Amino acid sequence: MLVPPEILFPGTTTSEQALLDTLVHLSRDDTLFECARANIIVTGASADDSTGRQQKLINRLLTPEDIDKINAFARDHGGRPPIVFFRGQLLELMRWVARHCRNLPGDGTTYADPNTRCNFVKAALIAGMLWSYRIYGTRLKGDGNIEIRRNRAMGAFRKAMEESNFTPNLARILGRGWLLFTEYLPRRYPSFHAEFSAASDLTIDQFLTCAAALGCYMIVDNPQGPLFIAHTVAAATSYNAEFESYLEREAQVPNRLATTLWDDFAKVGYRYLRQRPVMITTDGRGIIPDPCLFCDRITIGPLFHLVSKATGKKANEIFGAFGLAFEDYATDILRRIYPTSPGLVDRLHCNLKGENAAHQAFEIDAILDDARKVITFEMKACFLREEAILDEKSENFLDHLREKYGATSKKGERGKGVAQLARIIGAIARREWSDASTGCADATTIYPVLVTHDSRMDTPTLGKFLADEFTKLLGTVPALPRIEPLIIMTVDDLENIEVSTDNFSIAELLGDYSYECPDRMRSLHNFIRYSPKYQAKMLANITLTKKATELMAQVQGRLFPSDSENSDA
Repeated sequence: MLVPPEILFPGTTTSEQALLDTLVHLSRDDTLFECARANIIVTGASADDSTGRQQKLINRLLTPEDIDKINAFARDHGGRPPIVFFRGQLLELMRWVARHCRNLPGDGTTYADPNTRCNFVKAALIAGMLWSYRIYGTRLKGDGNIEIRRNRAMGAFRKAMEESNFTPNLARILGRGWLLFTEYLPRRYPSFHAEFSAASDLTIDQFLTCAAALGCYMIVDNPQGPLFIAHTVAAATSYNAEFESYLEREAQVPNRLATTLWDDFAKVGYRYLRQRPVMITTDGRGIIPDPCLFCDRITIGPLFHLVSKATGKKANEIFGAFGLAFEDYATDILRRIYPTSPGLVDRLHCNLKGENAAHQAFEIDAILDDARKVITFEMKACFLREEAILDEKSENFLDHLREKYGATSKKGERGKGVAQLARIIGAIARREWSDASTGCADATTIYPVLVTHDSRMDTPTLGKFLADEFTKLLGTVPALPRIEPLIIMTVDDLENIEVSTDNFSIAELLGDYSYECPDRMRSLHNFIRYSPKYQAKMLANITLTKKATELMAQVQGRLFPSDSENSDA
């Protein structure tokens, strides 16, 4: 529940003109920095929950009278605390500020004036409502049965989650980025290091070191604050040239935001802010406008450095190699959970080949045998097209999902993800294929699991849609073994589960999830998060934490050597 602007500013309408009338009182650069600060508070790396984040920003920007009005609004609407500030709203406001504001006299200190802060709050509330109109529009209205209405709203739900989520754990992101791009992708694409250096003028090691250093500025309550001065970071170290080169390719000035946040926006969204996730003014002040997009730059940015210089078959080759690298990454997590032990029967089997009765070949990424419960894993690293998500014809988004994760009617396109799982599990259930070592022949229950690199595949309704697609593609199978509906497990879920299986088995988790959420309307991620049984049992991923710690030690030694010497002393 969002707070409409008229709650704090009676007579204010939610319109583009009302926003423009408010923006004339705000200085561009100062307001972009204020948007970024606010975004870091409500979105950045922090131990606080959403309520604690809201309270921090409310205390910063609102008066006691404003807070009383919002509390009264909440009481009138069931007592549930409303959302005053959120990421999608602040990104929307950045767009309008970059396009329509100009720097006013005193830029750099304008937010010392209470009237300026008041106008900022007013602009933010208007922008929040405009954001909701852009995302949802009429997609939540209309006739039809519940399934039709869900499918119509699916793209909006996905986009709303994408633009409103919190920053992932920084250690997780740094560790994953380091492993994927220094170890896994180079194995599948041997020329990666050379091509990355040619595209960026940096080694992947230098790129990740610079990104990790700036990542500290998106941590809420960082004593250094969210701002940095571009020409002083690493200035007194041997890494000065590398950091300058990094900023030259990863940063943009406010003037540029006026076009990159508007041109072809319906088609590209925040692509250019993802490509250049740092903002620096002409006087050297720097900030990360959006922590989530900055994290994306660590986990997928190096890949797109390569793709930006490639076309056609070459780009497909790079994406294909990344997909294989992600499969290796995910299966290695499973191998660490279920290692091979001398004298014991292996429970995990990876990269098995088979075929069904129609002689259609398949490869199984991983099968886990757990006491007559068999879990089949298919790993998939796909990127949804921005323009498809909010397509006016909702069926186009569904077709795009089928193209990326299922079966499509397009000529020459082979089935992916869900379609592969349906073929594999259908062959197992109909006894067309079996491997005595896997436990398939004796299975009483089979869990199909699609592991996705895209963390936003945990969006409500997406799981149900793909589960329904799986059932359709599966076809007729015997009553036994029992085949559970498809389960979407994001890479975040898999990383969380790795060490946590000291407290429970994967089969136990999936069994409880299937019992509680048989229609797959709630994601596995949300089931874990709100489960009294599992939430407290989830532990930090040791492998990623270790890699992140190593990287941060490297950052300390290269960019802040004096601090390192002092800490050693």
